Amino acid sequence: MKKIYRNAMAVMALALGALTTACSDWDDHYVADAAMQGNANATLWENIQADSQLSQFATLLKKAGFDQNLNSSQTFTVWAPLNDTFDFDRLMQTASDTLLNEFIENHIARSNFPAVGTVEDKIYMLNKKTTLFQGNGSYTMSNISVATPNIASKNGVIHTLQGKLPFLPNIYESLHAVQYPIDSIANFFHQYDRKELRTNLSVEGPIVNGEITYLDSVFYEDNTLFTRYGWNYINEEDSNYTMIVPTNEAWTKAYNAISKYYNYVSGYKFDDRSLADADTIVTFDAEYLRDSLIRKGIMSNLFYNNNLYDNKALMTLQQGGRLMNDSLISTYNEVEPYQGIIYNEDANDLFLGATRLERSNGFMWLTDTLRQRPWNTFNPVIQVEGESSATNVDIGFANNIYVYTSDAQNPVVPGHLSNYGYVEVSNSSANPTFSVYLPEVLSTTYAIYAVFVPSNITNVYDTVPKPNLVNVQISYNTETGDLNGVRPNGARRLTSLARVTTDPTKIDTVFVSDFTFPIAYAGTGNYYPSLVFQGQATGKTYEYPIRLDCVILVPKELDTYIKEHPDYKFYRPKN
Repeated sequence: MKKIYRNAMAVMALALGALTTACSDWDDHYVADAAMQGNANATLWENIQADSQLSQFATLLKKAGFDQNLNSSQTFTVWAPLNDTFDFDRLMQTASDTLLNEFIENHIARSNFPAVGTVEDKIYMLNKKTTLFQGNGSYTMSNISVATPNIASKNGVIHTLQGKLPFLPNIYESLHAVQYPIDSIANFFHQYDRKELRTNLSVEGPIVNGEITYLDSVFYEDNTLFTRYGWNYINEEDSNYTMIVPTNEAWTKAYNAISKYYNYVSGYKFDDRSLADADTIVTFDAEYLRDSLIRKGIMSNLFYNNNLYDNKALMTLQQGGRLMNDSLISTYNEVEPYQGIIYNEDANDLFLGATRLERSNGFMWLTDTLRQRPWNTFNPVIQVEGESSATNVDIGFANNIYVYTSDAQNPVVPGHLSNYGYVEVSNSSANPTFSVYLPEVLSTTYAIYAVFVPSNITNVYDTVPKPNLVNVQISYNTETGDLNGVRPNGARRLTSLARVTTDPTKIDTVFVSDFTFPIAYAGTGNYYPSLVFQGQATGKTYEYPIRLDCVILVPKELDTYIKEHPDYKFYRPKN
């Protein structure tokens, strides 16, 4: 979300000069009629001030600081609501910047728009909203009747209205609103707002108390959270988004539910994957990291671009209705590729019990419960490729990385490799040993799977491949940063998980064990737990080299759900 704008008191004569319409345009576009009133030689502001029926509108113009803009050489069309046709007292209590955006600029457009003959125009207002101006003889603006059309002024035209034009906020503007109990998410968003004065585009005024003032101040407005997570356009009127908006109740429930996944301690020794034979004591602000990642988890999959993919179905989805398309893809998928794709069953649950609110650039669904599956958001399946840099082979063992195309696979071997690659670790006389680091692990339980590759994966002449016998251990930290581990330097606790035997007739996905990590590693950088694989070759029964395709950590709650619902469809890393 980016915006460059000028303040309400700005003269706007320089940078915006190219957008103004010369007074002579009036002769080209305006035909006077019997309803014309006012003084054609006076400015818009002078004519508004002179009309007793517009005194309330004039007062609000001054409060918002826009009166002198209508006194300048720029050309505007003003749709001015008559006295007592709107809630004047409430607007007088409104903050000036909100009044300017939601009321004043909602009634003014650049250039001349006379009411002559048949009119059917979408007007681009100063606050970037589009409003329908239409009629033939009698006219309406957004279905509000025009009382007196075509009040000529030397810098534009005034049409008086029988009421205030409706203001439909966009999604971002709605996060400023106090109409709904959404302070929690609104406060989270706005702590990332940025507003900078662009002095090179602003018009300098007199120096006051040694400081430069600006007659025409140009500001750059942005929100770093938007650009970081692909939500850049929820403040753009020509975009089309759906946002699921948690109420304060929903935010609190989600925060409490997610918090158990982010259990940290402030300082202890980690496995340091950047240093093969050393351990590193890492210290950080555990509470700050925890709070940040919990909030990030809440925000996952709240935004959907209605113009992309099957998301187009969101434009017609009504309360109580169901999506018939196969899936939704949130904007989060652009940042976190293992997240953001939500299939039909889960996609429909997102909107269950929520209230649909139309916005000027899409829809908001207000909900008291965020019905997001953890594995679709902050706790996805973790898959680590054996051939990746996350694999650390002990010194003294051969380490071969094999990557090939699908047509090179031996056709008698069922299954397929993820990423068409694997690692082979071997030694002619010793048990091969290596570790696989596990990134972004949370403090929760995972079902751990390892995918092994048979020796004849590409060799059609190897007709009797042998299995592997492998001990699998896990190296991790405890909550207390326990240093009584098995390995030198005492940095880790090493625990045996299982001894597994592979099936050499296929690419074999082997369940290793369930394991609960007492602490989270997400967000700590290069400091991860690891799985340790050690081959147990005995005589001629088992194969010495170990070939590992990948390791898969499936959140236990997902693993259980899949077993209970075998037809359940969810997004997982391709393998």
